[in-house]
Order: sequence, then structure tokens, then C-alpha cells
Amino acid sequence: MLLLTSIGSNGQQSNTLYLMHKVPQSHLLNPAVQLQCKWYVGVPGLASTHLSYSNTAFTYNDLAGTDTWNMEGVFDQMHRVDMIGIETSLYPLSLGHRHKSLYFTFHIAEKIHLFQTIPRDLAEIFVHGNAPFAGETARFNAFRPTGHYYREYAAGVSKAFDSYWTAGARVKLLFGKASLNTGQSEIGFTVEENSFDLFLEGDYTLNSSFPITISQDGNGVPNNAVLDDLNYAALLLNRGNPGVAIDLGVIYRYDERTTLSVSLLDVGLLRWKTDLNNIHGTGSFAYTGVDQGIDVISYDFVSDMGDSLLNAFDISLSQVPFNSVLPAQLFLGGSYQVNKLITLGAVSRNVIFRSKIHSSLTLSAQADLADRLLTTLSWSYLNNSIKNLGAGIAYHGKGFQLHVVSDNLLGFFYPFNTRSVNLRAGFNVMFGCPRNRGKEPRGDSYHSQPVVGDCSWAGKPKNRKKQMARTKKRRGKL
Repeated sequence: MLLLTSIGSNGQQSNTLYLMHKVPQSHLLNPAVQLQCKWYVGVPGLASTHLSYSNTAFTYNDLAGTDTWNMEGVFDQMHRVDMIGIETSLYPLSLGHRHKSLYFTFHIAEKIHLFQTIPRDLAEIFVHGNAPFAGETARFNAFRPTGHYYREYAAGVSKAFDSYWTAGARVKLLFGKASLNTGQSEIGFTVEENSFDLFLEGDYTLNSSFPITISQDGNGVPNNAVLDDLNYAALLLNRGNPGVAIDLGVIYRYDERTTLSVSLLDVGLLRWKTDLNNIHGTGSFAYTGVDQGIDVISYDFVSDMGDSLLNAFDISLSQVPFNSVLPAQLFLGGSYQVNKLITLGAVSRNVIFRSKIHSSLTLSAQADLADRLLTTLSWSYLNNSIKNLGAGIAYHGKGFQLHVVSDNLLGFFYPFNTRSVNLRAGFNVMFGCPRNRGKEPRGDSYHSQPVVGDCSWAGKPKNRKKQMARTKKRRGKL
């Protein structure tokens, strides 16, 4: 199970989408976003779908681009802890509605997140053997496979307090369907400096919520696992693993050209209580069959240690509920309107997973053509790579909108030479949309800001409060 899940890990939301506020799905990345249209409905089966793959360490060609496995080259690119990831999000239903200064949203989503963190020490053992750790201890604590499949029911509201501040929040009710989760674990691998004897100490827990039957021998040690017959209807309708999460966001229009935004997503957890299995192993053992440093860890070497491991570790099986914390995401964004057509932007995304932060940066240029075609070109530093050229396009027709967004178009043309591939696409039905800039929603909304050059006081902070007070007074008289 550990080896199979090593293909999946942290997904990459679309940074390019973050500042495309005319696309309804941008509110998924910042709940403060308010759409200009009075209604939007994500058509079931055609609404936004998100797929992504990411790898912070290497590409496929880095590893297997030649006749032999380039383990040395891959190891040279690794960091203290690397992460591989896959994410899929489907939205069978989503909608939004504007009421004066408030904007309400609701959606249902099916989400799959797979995570695998890989410590550099573990890779070095397999590439260089035990010699580099003579007299030292290699730490494998970060080797943690994690995977979740859950359904999300989310309701949010955004309020424009004035023409400068807009804030939003979203509450999400979660129901877990399947999970593989590594608990708090510690594994240390020590190499004695003179004799090169190996000493392993470990305390490892692996939790699962999935219809699997694990058998035990006479001593209570797990010795076999069999996948039960899957009842897909029961799996999809399972509500026995509840959870909750919250999203928060703020947008601040500093002046007529500059907009700043921040959002914090997926602060929450799931409580798994059905189809449980907890495997816990603890103990230590010494392997003294090594006279000198091993150049490469071979299959025979691993097999030779197998019996010693099983005999030295106390392995137990239980069925105890467990929690899994969602990877929280912190977005920081800013945009600058150069003119009526072009807007420049920057977005920083920070994923907090296992007490570590994985960051990315995206720079973009956005063009709004005739209020119907919104296009964006972007460059991103993702997964320790600068080779990420992205794009987004949203076409707004009469009563509908199509959108396609990606942070790395090169990944579709060179899939074996990329660390990141993601795509978000969908179709929305729109009602009550302004036909042009002059008919945009007025009042307390950051969308109602004057375009560049419309008034002289907008860019002067000391005059803003006075002008806003006069405007509210005049509205009260009317």
C-alpha cells in the first residue's frame, strides 16, 4: 500500500484563476469574490472540473529519460522533504446569487486528494547505500502517504462593506468516503561508524477507512489484506465520516488601479469512523551482517532483513476512529490596472501540510476584450521549477460563460518533462449580467470602482472617506 500510494500527493490549484474575478469559479479560491451577474449556475455535468499533478523533485525524463534509471541525477535535485501530488475536483452543482451588497454561493463537490512526502535521507539510502550515514542517523519521519476521497457541501456569503473593502466566508460540511492516513510516526536508521552495523528504531501508524479485511496470525500480527466486494452505492452515500472546514477571504481596493486580496482555505478536518483499520508498529532491531558500507541497497539486502524486521517489531491491528487534517492554503494576491484593457497581477500560494509550507508564485497579465473575452497569460514558479507558462480564457456569451485555465500549458505538450500539469474548465449559465461597463452593478461593490481616469479623488487616500460620506449622504436624501 505504501508503494502504490507513492504515485499520488499534493495537487496544485490554479493560481492563474485567482485574479480572474469575472469567472464564477474564482470564488472557490477567494470567498470574497463577487460576480457582476445577478445569478450564475454551474450546469451539472459541465460545471468546473479541476485536474492536477505536481512533483517538487523531478520529472519523468529526469528519472527514466535514458536507457538506465538516473537515480543519482534525481537525488541531486531532491530537497530535505519533497512532495508528489494528484488532485481531482468535480462540481456536480454550483450556483451564486447577488442581493444588493451581498453575494451568496453554494456548491457540491467530489474531491480526491493524494499526497506522498519523500525524505531526502530515504532516497540517499537507496542511491548511495549506508556509507554516507556512518556514525549518523537517517530520519524517515516524513515518509507519509495520505489519500482522501470526500464530498463537500459548501455555502458562502460575501459582503461589500463599501467601495474598498469586501470580505467573504464559506462553511463546508464534509463527508468522507475513503482514506489512507499516516499518523504521527518516527523512524531512525543509524549506521555504526566502525562496524557499519545497522540499527533501526521505529514507531509507525497507518490508518485506513476503506472496505478491506486484514487477517492476523495466532499472535495477533497482521499477515494478509483482502479487498472486500465494493458496494458503490453504499460508498457514495456513506455519511459516517463527518467533517467541517471553513474558507475566509478579503479584497481591498486600495485605489482606482490597485487591488489587494488574501484568502485562507480548507481550515478543517475529517473524523473517520467506518471501515476502520489501524496498523501500528513499534520496536527496534540491529542488523550486524554488514562489514563495510553498502554501495547500493539491493533487493536481496532488503529481503535478508525482512525476517529480522518482522521478529523485532511489535505490530498490532485495531479499529479506532482517527482524524485527518486538510492541507490549508493561504493565497496572497495583488493586481495593478495599467489601462482599461490590461491588468498585471501577482499571486503567492502557500500550502500548509504536515507542519511544512510549500509555496509557489505566479505573475500574470490579463486583458478584458470588449467585456466578452477575458484572457490571461501567466508565468509561475511551481514545484521548484521556473518552466511554467500558463494561460486562461473565459468567453462570456449571451446567458453563458465558458472558461479554461491552466498554470502550465507546456505540461500538455511535454508531459514527461514537467513537474506540474493542471487544468480547470467548465460551463456556466449566467443571468442578470451587465451589458457593458456603464451598466455594472452600482453601490457598495468593488466592481463599481471607476475605471482609470474617471475621477481625480479616487487615488488620494486622504480624500476617500470624505467623498464616501458625501456620497452616502446624497443617496440618503434621494
